[in-house]
Amino acid sequence: MASVTHIENRFNHFVYTVYLAGDYINVTVTSSASVVKRWLSSTLHFGRHYVYLNRLVVGLGVQWTPGGYDPPPDTLQLCVGRRCLIFQLAFVDGVPESLRTFLKNPDHTFVGFWNHSDRRKLEYSEYELEMYTDPLDLRLVYDNLIQASVEEIVDNCLGFRVFQPREISMSRWSVSYLSNKQVAYAAVDAYCAFLIDAPLVPSYHYHRLKVMTKFGIKNLTERFCLRRKTEKKKRNDLRKHKLMVGAERRAYNKIGAE
Repeated sequence: MASVTHIENRFNHFVYTVYLAGDYINVTVTSSASVVKRWLSSTLHFGRHYVYLNRLVVGLGVQWTPGGYDPPPDTLQLCVGRRCLIFQLAFVDGVPESLRTFLKNPDHTFVGFWNHSDRRKLEYSEYELEMYTDPLDLRLVYDNLIQASVEEIVDNCLGFRVFQPREISMSRWSVSYLSNKQVAYAAVDAYCAFLIDAPLVPSYHYHRLKVMTKFGIKNLTERFCLRRKTEKKKRNDLRKHKLMVGAERRAYNKIGAE
Protein backbone atom coordinates (compact mmCIF):
# COMPACT_ATOMS: atom_id res chain seq x y z
CA MET A 1 0.00 0.00 0.00
CA ALA A 2 1.28 3.47 -0.89
CA SER A 3 2.08 5.95 1.85
CA VAL A 4 3.37 9.50 2.12
CA THR A 5 6.75 9.47 3.87
CA HIS A 6 7.81 13.10 3.57
CA ILE A 7 6.29 16.52 2.78
CA GLU A 8 8.06 19.75 1.87
CA ASN A 9 6.12 23.01 1.93
CA ARG A 10 7.75 25.23 -0.67
CA PHE A 11 6.74 28.55 -2.14
CA ASN A 12 3.49 28.05 -4.11
CA HIS A 13 3.71 24.23 -4.11
CA PHE A 14 4.20 21.10 -2.03
CA VAL A 15 6.59 18.25 -2.73
CA TYR A 16 5.56 14.83 -1.41
CA THR A 17 7.53 11.61 -1.26
CA VAL A 18 5.27 8.60 -1.79
CA TYR A 19 6.52 5.10 -1.05
CA LEU A 20 5.20 2.26 -3.20
CA ALA A 21 6.53 -1.29 -3.66
CA GLY A 22 10.13 -0.45 -2.81
CA ASP A 23 10.22 2.81 -4.76
CA TYR A 24 9.96 6.46 -3.77
CA ILE A 25 7.89 8.70 -6.04
CA ASN A 26 8.50 12.45 -6.10
CA VAL A 27 5.13 14.22 -6.31
CA THR A 28 4.72 17.95 -6.93
CA VAL A 29 1.32 19.38 -5.97
CA THR A 30 0.53 22.89 -7.16
CA SER A 31 -1.94 25.32 -8.68
CA SER A 32 0.82 27.58 -9.98
CA ALA A 33 1.43 27.84 -13.73
CA SER A 34 5.08 28.74 -13.17
CA VAL A 35 5.67 25.56 -11.13
CA VAL A 36 4.02 23.46 -13.85
CA LYS A 37 6.22 25.13 -16.46
CA ARG A 38 9.37 24.33 -14.46
CA TRP A 39 8.22 20.75 -13.82
CA LEU A 40 7.61 20.15 -17.52
CA SER A 41 10.93 21.72 -18.48
CA SER A 42 12.94 19.59 -16.06
CA THR A 43 10.97 16.42 -16.85
CA LEU A 44 11.49 16.82 -20.59
CA HIS A 45 15.17 17.50 -19.94
CA PHE A 46 15.60 14.33 -17.89
CA GLY A 47 13.62 12.37 -20.49
CA ARG A 48 15.20 14.03 -23.53
CA HIS A 49 16.43 10.68 -24.86
CA TYR A 50 12.86 9.38 -25.10
CA VAL A 51 11.61 12.70 -26.46
CA TYR A 52 14.25 12.51 -29.20
CA LEU A 53 13.12 8.98 -30.08
CA ASN A 54 9.44 10.04 -30.00
CA ARG A 55 8.85 7.39 -27.34
CA LEU A 56 7.93 9.41 -24.27
CA VAL A 57 5.25 7.68 -22.18
CA VAL A 58 3.24 9.74 -19.69
CA GLY A 59 0.94 8.38 -17.02
CA LEU A 60 -2.14 10.60 -16.96
CA GLY A 61 -5.12 10.87 -14.65
CA VAL A 62 -7.94 13.31 -13.98
CA GLN A 63 -9.89 13.62 -10.73
CA TRP A 64 -13.11 15.48 -10.06
CA THR A 65 -15.60 15.84 -7.23
CA PRO A 66 -18.76 13.79 -7.84
CA GLY A 67 -21.99 15.76 -8.05
CA GLY A 68 -24.08 17.52 -10.65
CA TYR A 69 -24.56 16.59 -14.29
CA ASP A 70 -20.98 16.88 -15.50
CA PRO A 71 -18.54 18.03 -12.79
CA PRO A 72 -15.40 19.80 -14.04
CA PRO A 73 -11.94 18.33 -13.49
CA ASP A 74 -10.29 19.38 -10.24
CA THR A 75 -6.84 17.87 -10.74
CA LEU A 76 -4.66 16.72 -13.61
CA GLN A 77 -2.00 14.13 -12.83
CA LEU A 78 1.06 13.54 -15.02
CA CYS A 79 3.84 11.05 -14.34
CA VAL A 80 7.11 10.33 -16.14
CA GLY A 81 9.42 7.94 -14.36
CA ARG A 82 9.32 8.61 -10.62
CA ARG A 83 8.37 12.26 -11.17
CA CYS A 84 4.68 13.04 -10.78
CA LEU A 85 2.73 16.28 -10.99
CA ILE A 86 -0.70 17.00 -9.52
CA PHE A 87 -1.99 20.23 -11.07
CA GLN A 88 -4.91 21.62 -9.06
CA LEU A 89 -7.11 22.93 -11.84
CA ALA A 90 -9.74 24.15 -9.38
CA PHE A 91 -7.34 26.84 -8.14
CA VAL A 92 -5.02 27.56 -11.07
CA ASP A 93 -3.68 31.06 -11.67
CA GLY A 94 -3.24 30.28 -15.36
CA VAL A 95 -2.16 27.50 -17.70
CA PRO A 96 1.33 27.65 -19.22
CA GLU A 97 1.57 27.32 -22.98
CA SER A 98 4.12 24.56 -22.46
CA LEU A 99 1.41 22.37 -20.89
CA ARG A 100 -0.89 22.87 -23.88
CA THR A 101 1.97 21.98 -26.23
CA PHE A 102 2.85 18.96 -24.10
CA LEU A 103 -0.70 17.56 -24.14
CA LYS A 104 -1.12 18.12 -27.89
CA ASN A 105 2.19 16.54 -28.88
CA PRO A 106 1.34 13.60 -31.18
CA ASP A 107 4.63 11.86 -30.30
CA HIS A 108 3.80 11.54 -26.60
CA THR A 109 1.86 8.47 -25.44
CA PHE A 110 -0.55 9.24 -22.59
CA VAL A 111 -1.82 6.24 -20.64
CA GLY A 112 -4.15 5.62 -17.72
CA PHE A 113 -7.01 3.56 -16.33
CA TRP A 114 -10.75 3.92 -16.91
CA ASN A 115 -10.03 7.22 -18.67
CA HIS A 116 -12.67 7.34 -21.41
CA SER A 117 -13.88 10.78 -20.26
CA ASP A 118 -10.54 12.39 -19.32
CA ARG A 119 -9.87 14.04 -22.67
CA ARG A 120 -13.40 15.41 -22.94
CA LYS A 121 -13.32 16.80 -19.40
CA LEU A 122 -10.02 18.57 -19.99
CA GLU A 123 -11.15 19.98 -23.32
CA TYR A 124 -14.43 21.34 -21.96
CA SER A 125 -12.94 22.64 -18.74
CA GLU A 126 -12.59 26.36 -18.05
CA TYR A 127 -9.07 26.38 -19.48
CA GLU A 128 -9.86 24.20 -22.52
CA LEU A 129 -6.91 21.83 -22.29
CA GLU A 130 -6.83 19.93 -25.58
CA MET A 131 -5.14 16.60 -26.19
CA TYR A 132 -3.97 15.30 -29.56
CA THR A 133 -5.89 12.06 -29.05
CA ASP A 134 -7.60 10.06 -26.32
CA PRO A 135 -5.22 8.66 -23.69
CA LEU A 136 -4.68 4.92 -23.93
CA ASP A 137 -6.85 2.94 -21.51
CA LEU A 138 -4.62 0.12 -20.27
CA ARG A 139 -7.64 -2.09 -19.61
CA LEU A 140 -7.95 -2.53 -23.36
CA VAL A 141 -4.34 -3.60 -23.89
CA TYR A 142 -4.40 -6.84 -21.92
CA ASP A 143 -6.72 -9.81 -22.33
CA ASN A 144 -9.43 -10.36 -19.73
CA LEU A 145 -8.84 -7.00 -18.01
CA ILE A 146 -11.52 -4.90 -19.71
CA GLN A 147 -13.64 -4.77 -16.56
CA ALA A 148 -10.72 -5.03 -14.14
CA SER A 149 -10.04 -2.53 -11.38
CA VAL A 150 -6.77 -0.63 -11.09
CA GLU A 151 -5.74 -3.02 -8.30
CA GLU A 152 -6.31 -6.05 -10.53
CA ILE A 153 -4.49 -4.54 -13.51
CA VAL A 154 -1.46 -3.59 -11.41
CA ASP A 155 -1.39 -7.02 -9.77
CA ASN A 156 -1.58 -8.77 -13.14
CA CYS A 157 0.87 -6.53 -15.00
CA LEU A 158 3.38 -5.50 -12.33
CA GLY A 159 3.02 -8.23 -9.74
CA PHE A 160 2.47 -6.11 -6.63
CA ARG A 161 -0.67 -4.94 -4.90
CA VAL A 162 -2.03 -1.44 -4.51
CA PHE A 163 -5.09 -0.28 -2.61
CA GLN A 164 -7.11 2.46 -4.29
CA PRO A 165 -10.14 3.03 -2.01
CA ARG A 166 -13.35 4.09 -3.69
CA GLU A 167 -14.01 6.59 -0.90
CA ILE A 168 -10.83 8.45 -1.86
CA SER A 169 -11.74 8.40 -5.55
CA MET A 170 -15.19 9.78 -4.70
CA SER A 171 -13.90 12.34 -2.21
CA ARG A 172 -13.81 16.11 -2.61
CA TRP A 173 -10.93 17.02 -4.89
CA SER A 174 -11.84 20.71 -5.17
CA VAL A 175 -9.97 21.60 -1.99
CA SER A 176 -6.91 23.79 -1.73
CA TYR A 177 -5.04 21.27 0.42
CA LEU A 178 -5.28 17.65 -0.65
CA SER A 179 -5.02 14.98 2.02
CA ASN A 180 -2.10 12.56 2.11
CA LYS A 181 -4.44 9.80 0.99
CA GLN A 182 -5.59 11.83 -2.01
CA VAL A 183 -2.00 12.62 -3.01
CA ALA A 184 -1.00 8.96 -2.71
CA TYR A 185 -4.09 7.84 -4.64
CA ALA A 186 -3.48 10.25 -7.55
CA ALA A 187 0.25 9.51 -7.67
CA VAL A 188 -0.21 5.73 -7.63
CA ASP A 189 -2.77 5.92 -10.42
CA ALA A 190 -0.48 7.89 -12.76
CA TYR A 191 2.76 6.15 -11.74
CA CYS A 192 1.45 2.62 -12.24
CA ALA A 193 -0.04 3.57 -15.61
CA PHE A 194 3.35 4.90 -16.66
CA LEU A 195 5.16 1.82 -15.35
CA ILE A 196 2.91 -0.64 -17.19
CA ASP A 197 3.32 1.05 -20.56
CA ALA A 198 6.84 2.52 -20.19
CA PRO A 199 8.91 2.26 -23.39
CA LEU A 200 11.25 -0.69 -23.56
CA VAL A 201 14.51 1.21 -23.40
CA PRO A 202 17.22 0.52 -20.81
CA SER A 203 16.38 2.66 -17.77
CA TYR A 204 12.59 2.17 -17.94
CA HIS A 205 12.80 -1.47 -18.93
CA TYR A 206 15.33 -2.32 -16.22
CA HIS A 207 13.04 -1.04 -13.50
CA ARG A 208 10.04 -2.96 -14.86
CA LEU A 209 11.98 -6.22 -15.01
CA LYS A 210 13.38 -5.55 -11.54
CA VAL A 211 9.87 -5.13 -10.15
CA MET A 212 8.47 -8.16 -12.00
CA THR A 213 11.41 -10.40 -11.06
CA LYS A 214 11.10 -9.30 -7.44
CA PHE A 215 7.50 -10.47 -7.40
CA GLY A 216 8.10 -13.62 -9.45
CA ILE A 217 6.30 -12.68 -12.65
CA LYS A 218 8.42 -14.82 -14.96
CA ASN A 219 5.96 -15.11 -17.83
CA LEU A 220 5.55 -11.34 -18.00
CA THR A 221 9.31 -10.87 -17.93
CA GLU A 222 9.67 -13.24 -20.88
CA ARG A 223 6.88 -11.44 -22.72
CA PHE A 224 8.55 -8.05 -22.29
CA CYS A 225 11.93 -9.45 -23.33
CA LEU A 226 10.33 -10.75 -26.51
CA ARG A 227 8.63 -7.41 -27.07
CA ARG A 228 11.95 -5.65 -26.57
CA LYS A 229 13.56 -7.84 -29.25
CA THR A 230 10.69 -6.98 -31.60
CA GLU A 231 11.15 -3.27 -30.90
CA LYS A 232 14.89 -3.58 -31.55
CA LYS A 233 14.24 -5.34 -34.89
CA LYS A 234 11.85 -2.56 -35.91
CA ARG A 235 14.45 0.09 -35.09
CA ASN A 236 17.12 -1.80 -37.05
CA ASP A 237 14.79 -2.18 -40.04
CA LEU A 238 13.99 1.54 -39.92
CA ARG A 239 17.69 2.41 -39.72
CA LYS A 240 18.46 0.20 -42.74
CA HIS A 241 15.61 1.79 -44.67
CA LYS A 242 16.92 5.28 -43.92
CA LEU A 243 20.42 4.28 -45.00
CA MET A 244 19.06 2.83 -48.23
CA VAL A 245 17.00 5.94 -48.95
CA GLY A 246 20.02 8.12 -48.19
CA ALA A 247 22.22 6.09 -50.56
CA GLU A 248 19.62 6.29 -53.33
CA ARG A 249 19.30 10.04 -52.86
CA ARG A 250 23.06 10.57 -53.02
CA ALA A 251 23.27 8.44 -56.18
CA TYR A 252 20.43 10.45 -57.73
CA ASN A 253 22.11 13.76 -56.87
CA LYS A 254 25.39 12.49 -58.32
CA ILE A 255 23.68 11.57 -61.61
CA GLY A 256 22.01 14.96 -61.70
CA ALA A 257 25.31 16.73 -61.15
CA GLU A 258 26.88 14.85 -64.06
